[in-house]
Amino acid sequence: MNETTGKSEELAVSKKYLTFYESLRGKIENKASEIAGKYGEAVANLFLAAPDIVVFLARLLADKRIPKDKKIVFGALMAYWILPIDLVPEAITGVIGYADDIYISLYILHSMINEIDYGIVREHWPGREEIIKFLKKSLEVANYVISISGKKVEEKVKLLAEKLTPGKKHLEE
Repeated sequence: MNETTGKSEELAVSKKYLTFYESLRGKIENKASEIAGKYGEAVANLFLAAPDIVVFLARLLADKRIPKDKKIVFGALMAYWILPIDLVPEAITGVIGYADDIYISLYILHSMINEIDYGIVREHWPGREEIIKFLKKSLEVANYVISISGKKVEEKVKLLAEKLTPGKKHLEE
């Protein structure tokens, strides 16, 4: 295979995945609008940011410049994403089951982000939007999603997030 053929095949595959991505994103946005009404797009963007959050946590864990006490919290958070035991289990609730993972991640990241050199934070954040703006806006949307999940879920999620970051100042305080 020559170099030109390889690049054109690569481009065709990229277009195929881009089309799939756009289609999937559209379906998520439509479903979110159906469920969350005027918050639909924001809710969809929140769920679509989940991979960014997981990658960000993994990068922070791998960075030797991050203090060990922060890594312990980020490691516990990463375990929460990975382990099947959950406050809102994905196996039962589907995509909405990631609401607690996202909320707890946003809550903890928001409380700890100022304790890490911002250059390191920017270096590792894969998202499209500036991270501080993303965290504040997304935590507000996540509060809404968790609130419609029921009072018991809301209380448990917030309690778990507070236990992982005792004494931290959070957005809603």
